[in-house]
Amino acid sequence: MKKFGVIVLAVVCGLVLFAYFMADKYYGVFIGISKEDGIKLNNYEVLVLEPTDYDKDDIKKLHEKNKKIYAYLNIGSLENYRPYYEKFKGKVLGKYENWEDEYWMDVSDKEWQNLVVDELGKNIFDIGFDGFFIDNCDVYYQFQDEKIFDGLCSILKGLQKYNIDTIINGGDTFVSKCIDEKIENELFDGINQECVFTDIDFEHKKYNTKSLEEREYFTEYLQRVKSYGLQIFILEYRADNKTLKQIENYCNENGFYWYNAKSLELR
Repeated sequence: MKKFGVIVLAVVCGLVLFAYFMADKYYGVFIGISKEDGIKLNNYEVLVLEPTDYDKDDIKKLHEKNKKIYAYLNIGSLENYRPYYEKFKGKVLGKYENWEDEYWMDVSDKEWQNLVVDELGKNIFDIGFDGFFIDNCDVYYQFQDEKIFDGLCSILKGLQKYNIDTIINGGDTFVSKCIDEKIENELFDGINQECVFTDIDFEHKKYNTKSLEEREYFTEYLQRVKSYGLQIFILEYRADNKTLKQIENYCNENGFYWYNAKSLELR
């Protein structure tokens, strides 16, 4: 009888660990991973990758082992390592705090909109990605001007012609305004929210837990987004075991998908 109890306990523990692993393996964000390691990723329902590292054959191979593959697309800031940096550096709005190689971009600029939609977006579509993982709509939080809001909307509307999914990373101020104006379903299919339960101390290069006040803000925000039928993903950073359990329970209760990254580099 004692032996049977041990076996049952082992099976239960194994099932719990399996469920935990599968919850974390459903979704993965690897925009900092090398192509050599990225091509080895398998059994993910949703993957997010940096598109410039991959060609059509690579994505075809990844689709044999994974279901949906989203391409990272930064529409709200300009990175100094991009080939188009020199052309657009005169149109930035300011420095991006904590990211030395990035600058907030004037998204109302028509040339920028055309680059994002007709060149970057088209290339992502042609390679065979299943969707766009849109970053830095937070430019509207930094510069709350109607022309910035309208610029983001123009880009997102333009990307709709490719008829693939669009996920907004962060951008809660922008997303909330879209909901207020009842245009969210015209522009995107879901959101990814970073750091609902965890926090990043850039100054000391440490990962912490989010304050209860900030967590409450984001959980209320996510409930609002959920009520409009949008898909929700959560990206956390180096959560400890206690926090991981909280994340898992919260996401299971709400039907959200989550990923706990090892580091900010997302490798």
